[in-house]
Order: sequence, then structure tokens, then C-alpha cells
Amino acid sequence: MVADAYYLAEADKLHAAAEQAAVKYGPSSQAVVFLKYEELIRLWHVHMCDGPDPRLRERLTHAAEHIRAAYARQLSVRRDHPTRVVGEDPLVIEFDRAVFQERYAVAAPEAVRQTWQVDSPEIPEGFATGAPHMFVIDDLGNLLIWRRRFSFRELIFGRAKSQIDGVPVAHPMLVPDRLRVRTAGEIVLIGAPRVHAMVVNTKSGHFRPPPSTGTVVREVCAERFAVPTDRIDVFTVGGLSDQDYEGSTHRLARAVS
Repeated sequence: MVADAYYLAEADKLHAAAEQAAVKYGPSSQAVVFLKYEELIRLWHVHMCDGPDPRLRERLTHAAEHIRAAYARQLSVRRDHPTRVVGEDPLVIEFDRAVFQERYAVAAPEAVRQTWQVDSPEIPEGFATGAPHMFVIDDLGNLLIWRRRFSFRELIFGRAKSQIDGVPVAHPMLVPDRLRVRTAGEIVLIGAPRVHAMVVNTKSGHFRPPPSTGTVVREVCAERFAVPTDRIDVFTVGGLSDQDYEGSTHRLARAVS
């Protein structure tokens, strides 16, 4: 198929570029992760066109393992971060209300208007598949995806250019009423009008979900989009256990309703 050949050629170019970047910048550099992320997306498009070829599955696995290892090393703990744990089973993280009001509240209504609550596997008209979007899974288990796309460069190097009325869009703006999530990060959906595969991370600088929430991502996404779990790549940030995570927050509260 033409699409198959195109995506495979693109993946090959990105793979070669990642190898060159690894020599120049190091195997775990952001440049390599950026190129590997793009390669992985192209490979999932090939999988959609061509099916589960064993060699393709091996390439998908290898690219995902490289990204997974790099994300596991991206850990930044701040003792004064404005979050707290308010539930344990499941883990629920809450963003500080005062900080939200000061920084994000003014733009939150428009962010909510631009957010898709996923209640069926069908992709909304105009939604950009194959591109990164912010998402949260709120404390009630709802999957919410910001409809506005951003670039893979922003996914790796930061989303400061994504703004509403001059306010940088942040994950708490998708849940302004309760400011509570089970996890949050960035998601890429492959395929339309039905999702074929997806690539998801838990990279949220505001909620900072621990690695265990990757399980929540996989379960909720598989259910909402009716996609087999082996077609969902999930990358969790940092190597903290939930207990270590709780110790890194400065307003720890347990089981508060």
C-alpha cells in the first residue's frame, strides 16, 4: 500500500536520525527521544495499514522501550509543589485551588469548551489524530482530551506556546471544578474514524502522577476506545513509588472526600 510505504520510509529516516543524534548528544538526550517518538507514531501507522508483521512488532517494541527508559529517568521532585494526594484507592491528586485561581482560572472556561470528554470510540469531526494532545483522567474516571493539537517538538521540549488569552494551557484547566485527577499527560491517537492504536505519557508538570498511574491510562483508554491493550504504549515519568510520591508533596492529605 502507498500509505504503508510512505510511513515506513518516514520511520526509517527518523530511526537513522535518532542514531546520529545519539552519537552527538547521547542516547537519552531529548533530541533522541523526540525522534524516537516520531518514529513510533509512524510505525503504528504502518501497523494500521499493513497489519501485525513480526518484524514490525519488534521495531515497535524496540522504539517504545527506548522512550520508556528515557521517561523513567525524567524525575524532578519539588518539596513545595502545589499538589496533594486526596485519595488512595484509586490514587487521586488535587491541584491547589489558590494557585489555580491566581494563574489559570481566567482561561479555564474556554479550555473546558475546547475539551472532548470521551464517551465513545468515535473521533469528533476536526480532531487531529496522529498528533499530541493534553489529557486528564479525572477523579471520577472520565477521560478528557484537549482538542487543540500541538507539535511533537512541544511534546518533548515543552508546551509554553499553547495558550488561551495569553495564559499557558495546563492540565488543571481541564478539571476546574474539582482540580482532581487520577492521572494526566499527553496522548496521540492513531487512526480515524476509529482509533487503531495510541501513544500516551503521564508527563504532567502540574499533577506529576506517579508511575503506577500508567495502569489507569491503559485500562481507561482500552475501554473508551475499544482498543486492545497491546496497541497502547504508555510512558510514565520518573521512578518513584506511590509512597515516595506522597512524600514529595507538601500538602499531603489522605482519603479526603
